[in-house]
Amino acid sequence: MKLSLRLYTFTTLLLFATFSCAKEITLDFISSKPKSIYRDYYIWRYINSKDINSSTALMLLGEMKRVNLRRFFKFAKIIDDPAYKKVLKCYKMMPKEFLRSDADCIDMGFSSYDATKLDKNSLLKVKKIVERVYPKKGKMIDIFLSDLPFEALLDSDKDTFFDVFNRVGSTYRSKNFDKFISREYIDRLANDKRFNYTVKLIVTNPKLIPLQLSLLDINSSKLNAKSNFYLFLNALKYKQKKLALSYINIAEKKFYYRFDKDKVLFWKYLITKKKRYLEDLAKSVDKNIYSLYALEILKKNPKNIISDLKCKHTNPKIDITDPFEWLKVLNKLNKKDTNATKIAKSFKSCDELPYKAFALERANYKNSYFIMPYKKYLKNYTKDEIALILAVARQESRFIPPSISTSYALGMMQFMPFLAKATAKQLKIKNFDTDEMFKPKIAYKFARKHLKYLRKKLKNPLLIAYAYNGGIGFTRRMLKNGLFKGGQFEPFYSLEIVPYDESKRYAKKVLANYVIYKNLLGEKVSIITLLQNLTEPYSRKSSQK
Repeated sequence: MKLSLRLYTFTTLLLFATFSCAKEITLDFISSKPKSIYRDYYIWRYINSKDINSSTALMLLGEMKRVNLRRFFKFAKIIDDPAYKKVLKCYKMMPKEFLRSDADCIDMGFSSYDATKLDKNSLLKVKKIVERVYPKKGKMIDIFLSDLPFEALLDSDKDTFFDVFNRVGSTYRSKNFDKFISREYIDRLANDKRFNYTVKLIVTNPKLIPLQLSLLDINSSKLNAKSNFYLFLNALKYKQKKLALSYINIAEKKFYYRFDKDKVLFWKYLITKKKRYLEDLAKSVDKNIYSLYALEILKKNPKNIISDLKCKHTNPKIDITDPFEWLKVLNKLNKKDTNATKIAKSFKSCDELPYKAFALERANYKNSYFIMPYKKYLKNYTKDEIALILAVARQESRFIPPSISTSYALGMMQFMPFLAKATAKQLKIKNFDTDEMFKPKIAYKFARKHLKYLRKKLKNPLLIAYAYNGGIGFTRRMLKNGLFKGGQFEPFYSLEIVPYDESKRYAKKVLANYVIYKNLLGEKVSIITLLQNLTEPYSRKSSQK
C-alpha cells in the first residue's frame, strides 16, 4: 500500500536539493501540491539531495506522475532493493559486460545497437547465455551472427525485423541493410504500425538509396499521415511526380492539424504552380511559414493577428512565478464546457497578459495572439533581439512565466536546469536557484545571452531555432550531412527531412513567429528571403567554425 507523503514528513530530515542549491524543497511542500509534472520537478529536485534514504525514494517514485528511464535510474540508485539494483545494472551495462551477465539481464538491457559493437565470438557467447530462456533475443542476435545479415533480417519474423532495423543505428543500417526490398515483403511490413518509423528512417537518410527505391509505389493505405508525406517526398526525390501526388493526397486526408494541411497545400503549389493553392493557403487561420509565404507572394497582409491587449498596471491576482497557480488556471481551461472568455476577462493585470492571451486563444482559435509581455525587461535590447526572443518564447511557453515541461525545461524560455545554471555562471549570478527561471526578467536575460551565442554560430533564425531546441551539435550534423545544399525543391525539401520531428516542427513555428514579430516591431523582413538564404554557403560555413 502506498504510504502518504505526510507520514514521511515527520520522520525524514528536511534537505536542501543539490539540483539547485539555493531553495529548500521539503516533503511537506511536495505533499501539499497536486500530482502533476510540476510536482514531479520538485520531487526530482528533492531526490537529488545527498542525504535521501531508500524508503523515501521508493515512496516518492510512487508519487511521480511520469517516470522515464533516466529518472528511474536515479531512484534505483537510492532504493535498497535487489530488483531495482538489477534493472539499473542491466540497463547501464556496456556491450562487453553482457558476456559476464545472465539471461534476464541480457533480455532486459542488450539491444540491437549493443549487438553491433561486439565481434561474432562475443555475440555467440551472449546468445548461448540467453537463447534457452529468451528465444526471441536469440533470434535477434542471429541476425548479427550471419555472414549475410540483410538476408537473415528478411528471413526473420516481424518482431525481429523491427527490433533490429529500427534500433540498430544509422551507421550499421547504411552499411549492411541498404539493399532493395521486394514490394511483396514491404507490403507485409506495411500492415504493422512500427513500419511508420521504418519509413521515416529510410527517407530522412540521404544515403539509403536502394531502400528508398524500395519504397516507391508501395501500398500506403494503412500507414499514417506522416509516412504518406515521407513517401511523397521520396517519390519527388526520384522525379515521380504522379506517384508523389498520390501519396500527398492520402496524407492530406489523414492529417488533422491545420499546420500539416497547409504544408500539403504549399507542396501542391510548388509542384503544380497552380495559384489556387496559394489562395487557399492565404485564407488559413494558422500563421505558419507556408501561409506567410503564400501571403507574401500574393502581396497580402496576414489577418486576425492581435498584438495589443488591454491590461492594467496593477498587481496580479495570482503569483505569476508559481507553477501551481498556473496549473489551477490550466485545469479550469481544460474542464468540459468551460467559459474561456470569462476566464480571460478575469486577468486584468499586465503581468497576467500571457494568461489572458492563452485563454482567449482557447475561446477563439481563429485569432492569433502575438503579444509582447513584460516589455520593461526588453528596453535595452535591439529590435532583432526582441523579435527572436519573443518568437522563441511564444513557441516554447506562450509566455507563461512558470511553465515546466515534461523534461523539466523551465520558464518562458524553457531553459533546461543545466543550461540555466551554466548561463547563471556566465552572467556571474551567485546563489542561483533554477526557480529564478520563472521570473520574466531572468528568462529574457538568459535567453538573450544564449541566443546571442547561437546567432554568432548560425546566423539564420531557422537554424538558430533548430539549435535552441535540439542543440547546436545536432544542427551542425544536419548541415554537414547535406541539408540545404541546394536543388530543385530546396530549401523546402530539407525542411521536411530534418530527422527530429520536434525540432523540425518547432523551428518552422519559431521562424513564422520571428517574421511576424519583426514586422510588428517595424523592421520589415521577408520570409521568402530568409528561406532562400538557407541554401547560401555562409549558412553552412558559419555553423562549422
